[in-house]
Amino acid sequence: MRRHGLFLGITWLLLLAFLVAGCSRGATPAPTATPQPAEKAVQATPTPQPAEKAAPTPQPKPAAKEGEKLKIAFVYVAPIGDLGWTWAHDQGRQYVEKVLGDKVETAYIESVSEGPDAERVIRDFAQKGYKLIFTTSFGYMDSTIAVAKEFPETWFVHISGYKTAPNVSTVFGRMYQARYLSGIVAGKMTKSNIIGYVAAYPIPEVIRGINAFTLGVRKVNPKAQVRVVWTNTWFGPPQEKEAAEALLAQGADIIAQHQDTTEPQKAAKEHGALSIGYDSDMRKFVGDTVLTSPVWNWGVKYAQIAQAVLDGTYKSESYWGPMADGIVDLAPLSPKVPDDVKALVEKEKQAIVAAGSEDGIFCGPLKGANGVEFLPEGQCMTDEQLLGMNWFVEGVSGKAPAEAAPIQGKPAPQAAAPTPAPAAEKPKVAFVYVGARNDLGWSYAHDQGRLYLEKELGVETAYSELVPEGPDATRVIRDYAQKGYKVIFATSFGYMDSVLEVAADYPDTVFEHATGYKMADNVGIYDGRGYQGWYLAGMVAGKMTKKNILGYVAPYPIPEVIRNMNAFTLGARSVNPNVEVHPVWIFSWYDPPKEREAAQALLDLGADVIARESDSTEPDKVAQENGVYAIGYNAYVPDVAPDALLTAPIWHWGVLYKKIVQDVMDGTWKPQDIWWGMKEGLLDLAPYGKMVPDDVRKLVDAKKAEIVSGDFDVFVGPIKDNKGQERVPAGHVMTDKEKRSFNWLVEGVVGEIPK
Repeated sequence: MRRHGLFLGITWLLLLAFLVAGCSRGATPAPTATPQPAEKAVQATPTPQPAEKAAPTPQPKPAAKEGEKLKIAFVYVAPIGDLGWTWAHDQGRQYVEKVLGDKVETAYIESVSEGPDAERVIRDFAQKGYKLIFTTSFGYMDSTIAVAKEFPETWFVHISGYKTAPNVSTVFGRMYQARYLSGIVAGKMTKSNIIGYVAAYPIPEVIRGINAFTLGVRKVNPKAQVRVVWTNTWFGPPQEKEAAEALLAQGADIIAQHQDTTEPQKAAKEHGALSIGYDSDMRKFVGDTVLTSPVWNWGVKYAQIAQAVLDGTYKSESYWGPMADGIVDLAPLSPKVPDDVKALVEKEKQAIVAAGSEDGIFCGPLKGANGVEFLPEGQCMTDEQLLGMNWFVEGVSGKAPAEAAPIQGKPAPQAAAPTPAPAAEKPKVAFVYVGARNDLGWSYAHDQGRLYLEKELGVETAYSELVPEGPDATRVIRDYAQKGYKVIFATSFGYMDSVLEVAADYPDTVFEHATGYKMADNVGIYDGRGYQGWYLAGMVAGKMTKKNILGYVAPYPIPEVIRNMNAFTLGARSVNPNVEVHPVWIFSWYDPPKEREAAQALLDLGADVIARESDSTEPDKVAQENGVYAIGYNAYVPDVAPDALLTAPIWHWGVLYKKIVQDVMDGTWKPQDIWWGMKEGLLDLAPYGKMVPDDVRKLVDAKKAEIVSGDFDVFVGPIKDNKGQERVPAGHVMTDKEKRSFNWLVEGVVGEIPK
């Protein structure tokens, strides 16, 4: 067995139950109860066990000398030809070879039994000089720990376990996020409202996946039921096929699974039914009757770890990565899936990616299969509760080790639980963008907020893009008001006078203007404390620069840009006092050629990190092309410059848009000057690039926590300007008014503000 119990032991109760049932592949952790047959077991929710540490040993040294290849080994519990779990891991191995090329040499052994055989194989790899060893089954945990003690200068990475050591990490992914999305597909595609689920073992990992799948199903189809049959095997083609056929005989027209082979998908196809795969894109092996598959992209994490080992920067970790990190995903949808379903799933996916680990999937109100509300509205399950989940949610039919009982979760993040008003009260909402909505910058981030608003409140929205400031903006805004749009968001500073002019003619319409300062009875203004994210991004840049020269592509010399540049500089110099920030002013928000020229000019100045407050990704591309680093902005777009992008201050406008429209629907809206920050969820720092070391991540994350809690303000004295004059005395925190009227540059910024 493997993958189950991520960082968490379940009971000997299940272990012995599996032994009684003839399971011969490994144990389950943390003995806590008297053994009983698994189907009769009644357990309290398990508490995750602290990671067990091996005896202290020195951290491994860089695993390969300069010019030598890093030898990496993989230990597989099943054959690569399973087309599932082990196949996906081997795809990850091949990805490492592709990405790191002649820096690495890999080897693997498949079909290694858990227990003494595994320990022998792992030890043999270590003795042969393999300095990074991935053990890819839960049952390899104790074998991995045992061998790691003997080879303190070798790195071991164990998949799905919970025991770590100075040279042992655990790695897993939040597969339940992809299962939720696949449930939406199944819920939309079923005709019989009976969906079968072929499941391996009744352990938290599998139960969590079934529950997430069911929540997705019932989000779009409350009448559908998910029926579970347990096989008590991970890799058992005959058992998997028999279980699928039993479910098909009960009327299931879609078969999902948490198993390792394609046999359930084949059985569904043979009976004229549809299916959902797992581990890999099983449509490649079975055909279009496989609607999609929650899939693993192990190579993303494996390559990141291998590079860190090569660099000598890797440290022991317990990693449970979200879809945003790329370790889990949803395979492309079958042509049998209609376009409207594809669009719905894509919107849900983008929301999950944007949310990271705070995905809102397991947020109340939630009931168990026994009808008991175990989580009230406004609360979400904690990671510890998710890792110990051993009961079924409402909509699942089958046997689980326990039944749902009330639990105390954590407060739901803002915007996690939509509370839409009756359909008749939902206003039509319009958005006006100054750039293209696919600019991957400012307008793109706002449009992601629009899509989020649609998803959360079910309102009708419309947008106009590339609307110039001035008379054209007035015309477009007026047209929306005339057509009955009751909430209009104007997302550029230069729309301010146009908004006020039209608002005077339509007193019953709500207008919201981004970044402005003029209000009216039906006009509110909103913005975000972008400087918070810029400070954190500056810390990353300050740590990663080798030349101590940071470039900054700056649009206009206005307080907003000056404020963000100053925050970036303060962050960089807080970790590296020798850093200088060199701005190049382009006098445009969105002008790809100018942005590219500015980035190239900064390279010519010697910058090895290029930040940009402009809207296109051209500076990121220039950094990628020239082998230097980049700091992005507005939205997380890692594919453009995967080897350059360190991080980016990003916006989650949907959080604010939902609040404003909900207030309009509730009749509580009033004009406000809203200036939210990280605390409210409007802003965040994008996931770190693979090149950012763990110590830098931890340092920045700690400062981010201080900002969110209110324990740290970016603009606290003493602060000098770049001419040496003290502008903010020690202990003084700049007021919001002072921050909003910045017209001077802090120490460390080279140059002057253009007049």
